[in-house]
Amino acid sequence: MEKRTLLMSILSVVLIVGLVSAGWYKNQQAKTHEVLLQLEADRSCDLQKSSCTLKWSEGAVSLSITPRPIPLVKPINISVQLKTLKVKAVAVDFKGTSMNMGPNNVKLVNAHNNRWIGTGMLPVCIRNQMEWQADVYLQTDKGIIIAPFIFVTHKH
Repeated sequence: MEKRTLLMSILSVVLIVGLVSAGWYKNQQAKTHEVLLQLEADRSCDLQKSSCTLKWSEGAVSLSITPRPIPLVKPINISVQLKTLKVKAVAVDFKGTSMNMGPNNVKLVNAHNNRWIGTGMLPVCIRNQMEWQADVYLQTDKGIIIAPFIFVTHKH
């Protein structure tokens, strides 16, 4: 009977340690998906003319979209350059500022030297002029940084 009690005690301890470990892991995962910082858009920069950069105390993020002018319903090249910031993943989410255009998320790949690239496409809009917000999501070990960039497209 003592062997069975000892075995049950050991199994109970293993189970408790396993549950505590799983809880700690889930808590750490949740922290890396928390928004750490939401930057302010710089409306003075025009992505139709050049890349735009947002800076803060711990780094900077630049976004470039080509070709220019930025077309609708044609492939666009997206480039994000980071300064002094290490990230695990980068994605850009395009959304209309005054009209819901549906989900349009592009995951970027790390090219080299903290430069992330990808290809996306903006949907057609019924308006002749459309204001967009490109939210750059930077996944760090501590959480997410969101850098918004505003630009306007024109139907041709």
